[in-house]
Amino acid sequence: MDIISVEEMNHIYWLGRYTERVYTTILYYFKGRDRMIEDPEFYITYCRDFTIPNCYTSAADFLLKYAFDEENPDSILSNLNRAYDNAIVLRHTLGTETLSYMELALNQLRNAKNSEIELLDLQKVLDYILAFWACTDDYIDSEQIRSVIKAGRHLERLNLYLRLRKSKECMMKPFHMLVARLRKGYLDYDKDALDRLGMNVTSSQIDYWDGVKVSETIIKEKYHCIN
Repeated sequence: MDIISVEEMNHIYWLGRYTERVYTTILYYFKGRDRMIEDPEFYITYCRDFTIPNCYTSAADFLLKYAFDEENPDSILSNLNRAYDNAIVLRHTLGTETLSYMELALNQLRNAKNSEIELLDLQKVLDYILAFWACTDDYIDSEQIRSVIKAGRHLERLNLYLRLRKSKECMMKPFHMLVARLRKGYLDYDKDALDRLGMNVTSSQIDYWDGVKVSETIIKEKYHCIN
């Protein structure tokens, strides 16, 4: 096991969570755009599904501000900014090539605002995040650090899937991958909360809101921060 400070572990863990949040929300943003062509009010359902405040006045307002408003804490751009901030702190751990893909993703998202090929630009953001994840596997020697990034990713994916009321089948893979990465990452986590989440997501009747709440208690408080 590597010697990693609590502060550095915190940044590693949240880097995983924020990159996953951006990746998954862009995918659902694509689906939301399609739905809003026929149902302009679908943005209200979208906000409810993700349990974020509906601070938007119309579908057009949502599509612009949810994706690109840096003042909106729930926007895709705000979350990518947080991912980048954590990556910058870890630049010596990540390496130049790995960090460069995070920079490319952020620049691409900023450039996508008011672009005539916005969807293509957003797809490139997804591609850069995938390249970033691939580089963490190729260029980070520490299995512990790789595992903490992935633990953050899998926990975030589970949290979002619970909010979106996904099926038991969708929950199984990220849950089992989360368990494996928590063990390899040596994160300080609540085993009882993890067991409770596991019993919930593998049951025939998932209690989605309880799952959301429990998922946020698995990682001990010392790793919690706003960034």
